[in-house]
Amino acid sequence: MFREPSFWFDVRIYLVFAAILVIIIAFLKTWLAVVGLVLLYAMYYLGRRRYSQREKALTRYLESVISNVDKATYYALQELPMAIAIVDEGQQIHWRNRVFTEWFGEDAVEGQRVEVVCPAVDFASFHGTDGERLYECADRVFNVVHRCIVTESEPAERFTLLFFTDVTEQEHLRDRYEAEQLALTYLQFDNYNDVLKGMTDSQRATVVAEVNKLIGTWVAELGGVFKHYADDLYFVVIDRATLDRVILHKFDILDRMREIRAGNTIPLTLSIGIAVGEKNISELGQKAQACLDLSLGRGGDQATVSMYGDMQFFGGKSKALEKNTRVRARIVAQALHELIAEADRVFVMGHANEDFDSIGSAIGMAKMALHLKKPVHIVNSGRSSSLTKLNELLPDYKEYESIYVSGEEAVRLISANSLLFIVDHHRPMLSAHPPLLNLISKRVVVDHHRRAEDFIEKPLLTYMEPSASSTSELVTELLQYFDDRMDFSRLEASALYAGIVVDTKNFAVQTGARTFDAASFLRKAGADPNMVRQLFSLDFKSVKLRAAIVSSAEILPGGVIIATCPPELAATSVLAAQAADMMLNIEGIRVSIVIAQIGDEMVVSARSTGMVNVQVLMEELGGGGHQTVAGVQLKGNDLNRLRRQIIELVNKYLEESDYHESDLVGRSEKNGEKR
Repeated sequence: MFREPSFWFDVRIYLVFAAILVIIIAFLKTWLAVVGLVLLYAMYYLGRRRYSQREKALTRYLESVISNVDKATYYALQELPMAIAIVDEGQQIHWRNRVFTEWFGEDAVEGQRVEVVCPAVDFASFHGTDGERLYECADRVFNVVHRCIVTESEPAERFTLLFFTDVTEQEHLRDRYEAEQLALTYLQFDNYNDVLKGMTDSQRATVVAEVNKLIGTWVAELGGVFKHYADDLYFVVIDRATLDRVILHKFDILDRMREIRAGNTIPLTLSIGIAVGEKNISELGQKAQACLDLSLGRGGDQATVSMYGDMQFFGGKSKALEKNTRVRARIVAQALHELIAEADRVFVMGHANEDFDSIGSAIGMAKMALHLKKPVHIVNSGRSSSLTKLNELLPDYKEYESIYVSGEEAVRLISANSLLFIVDHHRPMLSAHPPLLNLISKRVVVDHHRRAEDFIEKPLLTYMEPSASSTSELVTELLQYFDDRMDFSRLEASALYAGIVVDTKNFAVQTGARTFDAASFLRKAGADPNMVRQLFSLDFKSVKLRAAIVSSAEILPGGVIIATCPPELAATSVLAAQAADMMLNIEGIRVSIVIAQIGDEMVVSARSTGMVNVQVLMEELGGGGHQTVAGVQLKGNDLNRLRRQIIELVNKYLEESDYHESDLVGRSEKNGEKR
C-alpha cells in the first residue's frame, strides 16, 4: 500500500506523456502503437524494479542505523560515568546500569531495595516527583536527579528513574573555597579610657603592652594577620575555617582579655565584629564595621559575627560598665533641642504593652516638646495596665489629659515636618504602632537595652547606653542639659522616678552612681514616692494571682527558679513580670523565669541578679531585653515544650559560665606558679 503510491508518484508524469505519444502514433501507424505500448510497459517495469532496489537499499541502511543507535544507546546507559536505576513504588530496583553496580557494590541488583544499597537516599521523600538533590553516601557526594515515570498499562504503574552523578570532587572544591574565604575582623578595646583613667604613664604602657601581646598571640595561634591602627582598635584577617574554630571555642579571647592583671582595677573587655560571605571586599568591610558597632551597642565584651547575612552573638556575659562622663548626654541634649525646634509636630512612642519605664521616658521626651511649645502626642498601644493606672492621675494635669493618642489617630495627625521619638526599645516589631515608623522619616532612638540585629532603620540620632539602669535615667540626664529653666510638675517627675524604680527593682539591680544622681534630681524636682507607690499598687485579685504563679515555681540547680502559669489562672504579662521580680528575692536565686499562657501567646519574663545575662537567653528564643530584665512573646508553642527548651538553654549557659570561671581560676593558679 505504501510502495505503489510512492512509485506512481515518481513516474506518473513520464508514463502519461508516453501514453499520449502512443495514442497519437496509433492514428498514424498501428504497428508503431504496438511497439510504443511494449516500450511503455518496459519503461514501467524497469522503473518499478529500480525503485524497488533503491527502497530495499534504503531499508537495509535504516535498519543498520537503528541497530547501531540501539547498540550506542545501550552502551551509553551502561558505560556513561553516571549511575542509573529504575525503582518501583516499593523501593525495589527494577533495572540498573553497570556503573550503578560498580559504585554501590554487588548488592545493587534487580529486586534489592534502594535503601539497602544506598541508605543516604531518602527515596520516600521524593518518589513520584521530579527534582534534584545532593546526598552523601560512603564518603562520596552524589547529585541525584529523579524523574517520575508512569506506564500506559492498566492499572498504571509509577516508577522513579534515578540518575546519580559523582560530584565529590566539586563539593570538596566548594568546601575548600568556603574554608578559604576571608573573614574580616575588627577588635576594639572597648573600655580603654575607663581602664587607663588615673594610671601613671608606666602603668598605661604596661596595660597596652599586655593587650597587644594577647591579641598578637591569639592571632598567631589562628594563623592570621593583624594591624594595630589606633589606640584601641585592631584589624584582623583570618579565613572561614579559622573562624569556625574560633566559634567552636566560643571566642575565648574575651575571657582571656578579662584575665589580664597589669595594675588595672577594672577588668579589660574586648568587642569584636566579624563578617564573612559578602559579595565583595568593600561590603565585607562595611559589614564587619557594622558588627563591631552592634557589639558595642549591646554593651561590649562580646563578638558579633555576620556569616552569609546571618547574625550570631557570642559573649556579652559581663555587666556593662557605667560611663563616668556625661559629655555625650550634654551633646545629645543640645542636638534634641535643635531637632524639636525645627519640627512642627512631635510624636513620642514607647513599646507595646508599656511599662512604667516606657511611660516615664515618653513623658520626659514630651516635656521637652512642651517646653518649646510644640504640639506633641504620645502614641500608646491601648493594652497596658500601667497606662490605665497613670490615666487615673491625668485629669489633674490638663496638659497631659489629651496628649495620649492611638496609633490610628497619630497617623492622621502626621505633618510633613514631624519628628518621632522612639523610647525604651529599638526593634520595629516591639513598637506601640509599627506603621508609624515608615510614615515619619525623622526618627530618634533613646534606649538602654543592648542592641539587637533588627534595629530601626536610618534614625537621625541614636542615644543608647546599655550601662544605664533605665531609659528614664537617660531621659532625666537629657532633661538636665536640655534647658536650665525647666520646671517639672509632680506627675512628670514621679513618672520618670517610677521608670527608674521599676527597672532597678527599687535600686537593687543595674544601679550606678548616675542612677542615684538622676533619682536625686527627680526627687528635688517634685517626684512623689507616694504617687509612685500608688502607681505600683495592686488589687486583691492580682495579688492572689501573683501568689498562685509563685506557688507553682520549681527551684532548679544553679540558683534557677521557673514557674509556669496555665491559661486558667487568667494572668497578664504584667503579673508574670511581677512574679518573676518577686521570685528573684528568694535566697540563693540567680535567675527567675515565669512562663504564662495568655490567649494564643506564650509570654516569658526572665529576671536576673546580674550574674546571668538573661537577654542572651531570651534572644535564643527570638526575644530580647536587658542583662537583668528580658522576655519574649511566642505564638503557636506548647507550654511544657517551651519550659523544657528554656531549662536546656539555662543549663547550657550555666555550664559554659562555670567552665569559663574554672578556666580562669586554673590560669590564675598557673600564672601564680610562674611568678
